[in-house]
Formats: sequence, structure tokens, C-alpha cells
Amino acid sequence: MTEILRQAMFVARPVKAVAATAGPVILFTAGGARFAVEANQVEEIRDREDRTALRRALGPELVDFALQVGLGAGTLERFVILKPGGRALGVTKVERMASLPRAVPLPAMFCGAERQWYRGLLLLDDDVVPLVRTEYWRQSGLLAKSNGSGV
Repeated sequence: MTEILRQAMFVARPVKAVAATAGPVILFTAGGARFAVEANQVEEIRDREDRTALRRALGPELVDFALQVGLGAGTLERFVILKPGGRALGVTKVERMASLPRAVPLPAMFCGAERQWYRGLLLLDDDVVPLVRTEYWRQSGLLAKSNGSGV
């Protein structure tokens, strides 16, 4: 059997831990996985039908979230627009708002780029949900912008 070498697609930089504040989160699905973002970091949520207007307004600021986190190109049905800056995360589904439980710091097994992507983990509805680090997603120059992913 041929052994397949897997190379890291992302370069990790050390990130200082940031405590999540209490408040509501918006739950969304991308690449078949569930994620959360603090509601006070979201400007608005747009439907797929708004894609052309968003693309015209934001250009390369549209990001296929599932593709970025290594889950493959996602089906982009909704766009979560972050504030400030207007970066739009393309996601499959926006589920609902929920109260933010205590965020647990990322365990040591998260030792790569995911330390930049997520602030911590939430235990919500008997599920472990990564809490998105919005300051990372608002920056320009992300490695795998949504080119060719159907955005």
C-alpha cells in the first residue's frame, strides 16, 4: 500500500488567547460542521440571492468558510457579514441564535492554523462547537479565497 504524505496547507502563527464575552452567538453550518460566531461581531446575514450584489460590493472579501478551514468547498446558501470591515463568510446554513455558554480554551491538540481560526470551544446542545475568531476572518490576504468555489 502506498503511503500518502499530507502536507500542512496553512501556516500557524502564535495567537494570544482571547476570552469570549457573555452574550448571544449565531450558529451556522459550513462543510457539514457546526460553528458559532458572537452575534455582536455580525453586521448582517444575506441569502444566496444576494450573491451578485455582494460580489460586486465586496469583491474578494467573500470567503468560502468551509474551504478555508479545510472542509472542502461548501454549498454557499447564506453569507455572514462581519463588522467592522464587511468581510462576508459564505456558509451553508445559519441555524439560530443561542446564549453564549462559557468558552473553553482550545485543547493542545489544536496546534496549527485552527488556533487563529477559533477563539475556543463551546458545549452547546450536547455538541462541541468551535467559536470563530472574527479578528482573523476580517483580515485581508487569507490564503484560500473563494476563487473557483462557486461564490
